[in-house]
Amino acid sequence: MGGLKRIAVIWIFLFANALLSQHFGQITMGRYAGIHAPLINPALTVNTKYNWHINLVGVWANFNNNYVNLKLPYSAYRLANNSVPQQYLTENNNPYFDRDWLAERLNGRDKKVAAGAMIHGPSFMIKARKNLSIGLVTNATSVGRIYGMGENLAHALFQELDTGRRAFDLFTLRTAGDRDILSKTTMSINSWMSAGITAAYDIPVQWKRNVQVGATLKKVWGFGGAYYQNDQMDIRLISADSVQLNRTFVQFADYNQRGSGTGLDLGIGYTFRKKEWMQSGDYKKQHPDYFIQFGVAILDMGSVRYDDVRVTTVSNNGPIGWNAEAARIRYNNQEPGFNLAEQVIRDIPGLTQQTQSLRIGLPTRLSVNADYQFMRNWFIQTQWMQSMRGNHSMAARHQSYLMAGPRYESDWFAATLPMFLEYDYRAFRMGFSLRAGPLYLGSNSLYSLLNTRNLRDADFFIGIAFGNLPGKWLERFFKSKDEKNKERRRMDCEKL
Repeated sequence: MGGLKRIAVIWIFLFANALLSQHFGQITMGRYAGIHAPLINPALTVNTKYNWHINLVGVWANFNNNYVNLKLPYSAYRLANNSVPQQYLTENNNPYFDRDWLAERLNGRDKKVAAGAMIHGPSFMIKARKNLSIGLVTNATSVGRIYGMGENLAHALFQELDTGRRAFDLFTLRTAGDRDILSKTTMSINSWMSAGITAAYDIPVQWKRNVQVGATLKKVWGFGGAYYQNDQMDIRLISADSVQLNRTFVQFADYNQRGSGTGLDLGIGYTFRKKEWMQSGDYKKQHPDYFIQFGVAILDMGSVRYDDVRVTTVSNNGPIGWNAEAARIRYNNQEPGFNLAEQVIRDIPGLTQQTQSLRIGLPTRLSVNADYQFMRNWFIQTQWMQSMRGNHSMAARHQSYLMAGPRYESDWFAATLPMFLEYDYRAFRMGFSLRAGPLYLGSNSLYSLLNTRNLRDADFFIGIAFGNLPGKWLERFFKSKDEKNKERRRMDCEKL
């Protein structure tokens, strides 16, 4: 498959008939995070209440963009329960897709699109000692993104470069002297799997406070990918049959063979408790575990190496001419679409091709978190995830976000209701997550789950994990009940 053909797959992947339904961040904090904690900070694993914790499988998927809305004439949940209205079924009673249900948002801004999926695979951790946890983490991830595409080019691609669909109406090349610009655009898709050893160690310090350090060392297997990038290109119409390109840079590559590499996560945590003489009468009731817990980590440092990658580059530092009339004759009998686009690019002067080794960076990012306990079982959790990969980098990239919200947690049940500044801080969203026994699920975009008739983004995760808490469950239940009764009697005596 050629480079641009793979890019075509990216476009189809992001604008396909069925959208992908951001990460497991909501369940990675607190006393019951267990083996989920290394997803944001490997140091936090040692704080878990579990003697051991196993994640069987978890799945997350996300789609988001600032360009198109999917406007369905019925709820998307009808697809799941086979209740799609008859008028939207084919002769074989299969749901059909009408391209008119995709509505463009034309506002003059550059377009950003991203989609991703992750399998949080079989993983486990054990408490080797009270202050030491070790474990194994496996994940498989696929991410695709388009960043910075100008509305003129986005519209042309969305209409499959078909003049019959008025694909080029947003270009301003009408009469001699007119100029137009192709914004700097990056498109990429990357898939990989990793398996790593994770370990965390808890260090007691003064005033019953603790410092945690942790690391995850990962082996990474790349499943391939592709990228395309054009720098800002200035196009000038000289005459009806002549175009001038004032500086040209286009590069694309297709690395569909297997690759390999390594990754590293490093984290540190700090558990803060007030000094004994600063604890009020209700302090231990409000903060039985800790007053606040901080964490900072750098995740996914590393890269995947692909060998024998064919990289195609079109580069001209000065202006070049292009005979549009000759091109029209040459391409007259070709179908519109990505094959035609690839042929056009190959015909521009200055094209070179070379085979080389290519390193594609992992989605390195900075993770900062704080978890404040304000009552037994109640917390306020905050997370800041900042990508350390540039928007136009060829590396794999997760989008940055800021999250804050309340969390309730107990042995067998937990719930969160956070707010997000999502998708590189360009969108405000409300999310939720639930844990009931071994089942956990949630979304970083609750509205998209409630209103499936009008989707610009979609996000959901679900999985199964279970662990062994110290002591017998029944004994802990009665002990907790006795403690509550003693506290109630103490408060009654104080009133008297």
